[in-house]
Amino acid sequence: MGPHVHRNNQKMIPASESAWAVAREANMLNIRVEAVGGQNHFREVDTGHEFANLCSCSYLGLNSHPEVLQGGIDALKRAGITGLSMAEFRIRLGLLEELEHQLADLLGGPVLPAVTSSALTAAILPVLGSGHLTDSEPLVMVFDKFAHFSMAFVKPIVADETKVLNAPHNDMNFLEDVCRKYPRVAYVCDGVYSTGGVTDLQALLTLQEKYGLFLYIDDSHSLSTQGKNGEGYIRSRLREMNDRTLIIASIAKAFGSTGGIAMLGSRKHYDFLYRTGPMGWSQSLRTAAIGTTMGSIKVHRSPELAKRQEQLRRNIALFDEHIQTEQRGDGLHIKVVEVGEQEKAVKLSRELYKRGFYCSAVFFPIVPVGKAGIRLMLRGDLPTERVQSFIGHLKEVLATL
Repeated sequence: MGPHVHRNNQKMIPASESAWAVAREANMLNIRVEAVGGQNHFREVDTGHEFANLCSCSYLGLNSHPEVLQGGIDALKRAGITGLSMAEFRIRLGLLEELEHQLADLLGGPVLPAVTSSALTAAILPVLGSGHLTDSEPLVMVFDKFAHFSMAFVKPIVADETKVLNAPHNDMNFLEDVCRKYPRVAYVCDGVYSTGGVTDLQALLTLQEKYGLFLYIDDSHSLSTQGKNGEGYIRSRLREMNDRTLIIASIAKAFGSTGGIAMLGSRKHYDFLYRTGPMGWSQSLRTAAIGTTMGSIKVHRSPELAKRQEQLRRNIALFDEHIQTEQRGDGLHIKVVEVGEQEKAVKLSRELYKRGFYCSAVFFPIVPVGKAGIRLMLRGDLPTERVQSFIGHLKEVLATL
């Protein structure tokens, strides 16, 4: 048996498998579908049942936007190859460098793209912990309790380089105590959390100014949905990046493409990370992904981005007006409707699916024990009438539980 300092499969897997079994028995897993139009509308292959997908992280519906799809096609035709299948720091497509310039212009600073945001995290967190993005002295790495699995997954590797601490969620007093005790500290957290809520950005900036705190923030769930250029919750609230702030984001969610990006505060960081760990493997963005990302940038540069963001805000306000959640009034698109027990959560999910809406049941370890429910993602490509219809059905089903 391992020491189980930062992960414990022996405990977690049996607990989670029992919950997944409930969902499987309710036929709410492995649903095979085909797309039947925009607005993330699908038809089940086996039964023909049609439904709206309220579990998709494509918060603006750009994954079906004609400009995004055409961008992938154009890139493949232009390059004539699906990818180079080698470390890009040795040889790279000119298209990829073009993309980096476009992303830097859109987001206001150096941007490093990769095959996934998880690959970026796996590459960056160990060298951040060992001090090689700062002064070559290790940093104490403080992980927020709710930091996404893609970051928490790397804790044992980081712990081989430096001290790793786990902070209660958004506990700025805990974090400041660590900053007082240790001269070099980094904080690892989400910007917008996958089960709702946000980090305390203003408090983090205060700690950064006071103690030199390094901020490593995954803001995948807000990219594109906020900011004039779709910079996301964190970047849109910073006047400029600095060399002690690093933002990771997936471009496979609201951005509508596939892959991940790191928004950097220093060109020096780019030059180093470009060839570090997983970034040096033969797994750079494929040609089609480069093209769809360029296509999405065109949409981000057009008036359509603001229109979809505004529709998303209207849908959020409408939902919050009628449904009570812990996220009510936060202005964000991720909502968790709690029902307590995992069996009730699966039943709620199943009944809504029958009525034409897919919302995923969430339970331990996704959420704490006793807080099971459904997680839904509101989107900016859903008409107000569809959201209103969903709210009506949700109220009816909740009343029967």
